[in-house]
Formats: sequence, C-alpha cells, structure tokens
Amino acid sequence: MPDARAQRTPWPLIAALYVTGLLAGAQFSKVSLTLEGLAQVYPGWPVAFAVSGVAVMGIVFGVMAGGITASFGPRRAILWALAISGLAGGLGAFLPPFPVLMGLRIFEGAGHLILVVAVPTLMAGLAVARDRALVMGIWATFFGVGFSVTALLIGDAGPSRIYGVHAALMVVMVGLLARMLPKGVVTARRALPRLSDHLLIYSTPRLFAPGLGHGIYAGLFLALITFVPAALGAPWLAAVLPIVSIAGSLSVGVLARWIAPGTLVWTMFLLLAALFGWTALAGAFAPYILIAAMVVSGVVAGAGFAAVPWLHKADEDRALSNGALAQLGNVGTFSGTPIFAALAAGAYLPAAVGVCLVAALVTGLAYRAARA
Repeated sequence: MPDARAQRTPWPLIAALYVTGLLAGAQFSKVSLTLEGLAQVYPGWPVAFAVSGVAVMGIVFGVMAGGITASFGPRRAILWALAISGLAGGLGAFLPPFPVLMGLRIFEGAGHLILVVAVPTLMAGLAVARDRALVMGIWATFFGVGFSVTALLIGDAGPSRIYGVHAALMVVMVGLLARMLPKGVVTARRALPRLSDHLLIYSTPRLFAPGLGHGIYAGLFLALITFVPAALGAPWLAAVLPIVSIAGSLSVGVLARWIAPGTLVWTMFLLLAALFGWTALAGAFAPYILIAAMVVSGVVAGAGFAAVPWLHKADEDRALSNGALAQLGNVGTFSGTPIFAALAAGAYLPAAVGVCLVAALVTGLAYRAARA
C-alpha cells in the first residue's frame, strides 16, 4: 500500500481501528477480571484456563494468523475476526457448561489472534510515512489501555453481562468498519499459510527481529509487574506500572524521527539493564526508579511495533512479521511469569538485568542482520 495513495493519515479510521484493538485487549481482561464470578458459576473447574487458552492459541497459531491476514487482506480479516469474536463471546455470555465455554474461548481466541495481526498491519499501511511510528506507538498501548478501561467500567457487573456487552460492541465494530474501511486497501496477497511459513519467518531476520524483542519484553514486563511490587514493599506499583509504560510507547512517534526503531529496541534494553540494576541498589527510592524503567519498557514495546513497517514495504510481509510478533509475544506472556515464580524475591531484579543484557545483544544482532 504505497504512501503516495494518501496525502494525510486518516485519523478517524485509525481511531476506529484502535478502538477495535481495545476490544481485542478486553478479550483477555474481561475474563481475568471476572475469575471470581466464574469460580462461583463453575465450582471445582480450573477457570483460570479460560484466560490462558488465548495465549496458547497465540503460541501455536500466531504465524498462521499472519499468513491468513496476508492471504485474505487485512480488511476482510478484521471484519471476519470481529464477527467470530462477537459470536463466540455472545454465546459465552450464556455461561454454558465449562468445557463448552473453553471451546468458545478457543474459538474467540482465533478471532483475537487475527485482530492483533491484521489491525496493526492495516494501521501501518494507512498511515503516511511521517506518522507511521506515532501510529504504531499508539497501537502498542492497546493491551494496557484495554485492560485499564475494562477495569474502570466493569463495576460490580457479573460475567454474563460483561461478556454480552463486549460481544455486542464487537458486532457494532463490524458494521462501523464495514462502512469506514476502503475496499481497495490491499495491493498484494499471498497463498494461504503453510507450516513452512515458520521456517520462512524464523530464517529471515527482517521478519522475526521485531517479534524477538517483543517476546522478551512481554515476558519480562508481565513477570515484573506481577512479582516486583510486593518484593519492594510497594504493592501500589501494580496499578501504576502498566499506566506509565503507555507514556513510553507514545513517545516512540517522536523518538523514531531521530532514531531508527530497531536501534531504539536494543539501546532501550541496555538502558533498562542499568535502571533495573539501579533499582536493586536504590533502597527506599527503588519504586521510583522502577517507574522510570517501566516508561523505558514502553519505548521497547512501541519501537517493536514501529519496526515492522520500518523493515517492510509490502503488506504481506508486514502481516507475516506481525504474526511472528504475536506468536513470540504470547510465548513471552506464557513463560515469563512461571520462570520468575521459581526465583527468590531477591533475584527478580538481578535476573531482569541479565535478561535485558542478553536482549540487547540478540536484538542488536537481529536488527543488524535485518537491515543487511
């Protein structure tokens, strides 16, 4: 989708796509925030798996989602994913037997995967070059903002009502985007995804480099906000850290005008290593150093998303790279917390320093190879 097609970024459409991203983020938060209610409806069942089922889908099928987006085009992929998510979420609102609910969550997870690949692919294609890094920085906040908005609006409503409202909003977005999205937004498509797509992506640095950094970031970020606030004796940080990271992601639009997104990723990992080391030694000031570190982590997240259009001109390549980003992000989300749970509290920050140093090395090499 050449930039010459448009003289300006269609901000109303970008806003509508971002709202779609918030609804995609809420596919996680609507369940995680109602686990207590689900436990009352399904006594004796492992209701927490209703959340992690979506992450497992991402691990297994993330690359396939990128291939489907590249094959059908982001417009059709988004509309179908919204419809699938709305249908599965709406049926889930009736709170059927737990095995049926899990099946619906897996089905809804398929829609979620397509959305988190197709929406940023389309947003990057619609934005003109000067706005692209800003648009990707905005997109990088979708999960945290979606979680926060859900937490603010959820009140004391039960799971059935919350799931029903969410499904209805998904259906509303189908109608809205069907009218707003131009039909000619894709110029090239590829064959349906194959298992060999994994070999293609993970043997091509420009396709997997953004996902590599994002996977490390996702695992580290979730683990730190889960364990470190209590370890520092500052439980209030659990609510603050996700919010301040948004500021870092939004700053990418400005920073990327002077520093390439790939360079931002590995240099910010180095800065994170220094800040986590400082946090470990800062005593009473540790919570405030950690807040600064989380702002920097938001830059890593935003720069990773911005690196996809920076490395790729073609929509089909962006879709494949976003598929790898979704897959590795889910690997990080799934694995980071259990790994840190096995550590002693005093080892959290030293471990974070080590992870960031390794991340700076491997992402620096990956982006160097990608640009070569």
